Amino acid sequence: MARAKDPLLYIGVDIAVKRDNAAVVAIYQDYEQSLFYLWGHRIFKPPVNLVVDVEPHLLNLLTNHRVAGMIYDPYQFETTRQRLHEAGFGHKLIECNQQTQMVQAANTLHTHLTQGTLKMYQDPDIHSNFSWCAAQQTERGWRIVKQKQSKQIDFVVALAMALMLATGETGHAYHPSINENTHGRSVMMLP
Repeated sequence: MARAKDPLLYIGVDIAVKRDNAAVVAIYQDYEQSLFYLWGHRIFKPPVNLVVDVEPHLLNLLTNHRVAGMIYDPYQFETTRQRLHEAGFGHKLIECNQQTQMVQAANTLHTHLTQGTLKMYQDPDIHSNFSWCAAQQTERGWRIVKQKQSKQIDFVVALAMALMLATGETGHAYHPSINENTHGRSVMMLP
């Protein structure tokens, strides 16, 4: 699967430090095909050093790529959020409430997986993360849960958050007559 050239990225971040992995997932939307693509991901194995490993990776993404927004689980992320804010990226950071918004994120992921509108590349870590998670039906909708507490599903959580951000985002204009391969980038397409 070929990556789009200079896409507008939506990033999901699920942080853990001691026992779980930390995961950073970037997706983009292909407007012409009405599909979402996994652009890239990174999984940090425990023990995770946020300052040495995760923060430089996030700064690299925010500095060197077109990022519409970065949605994150606030648990253990406050210091990193403050550093990213001080670096000038505060306007791109969106907190994801794990009690209310994760049901919406799980439902969004479920819909796109069942409809085939989310395309991902082959990777053993991705496969492993999906194999250890389950969708649990609740009163409010689907919820992502671990099948076994010792297994990692952080990629799936970060992916669900990124997809929820991308599908709910309305701040970037797109017009069907614009083809990024033949037209220059307009002011309306900039993050």
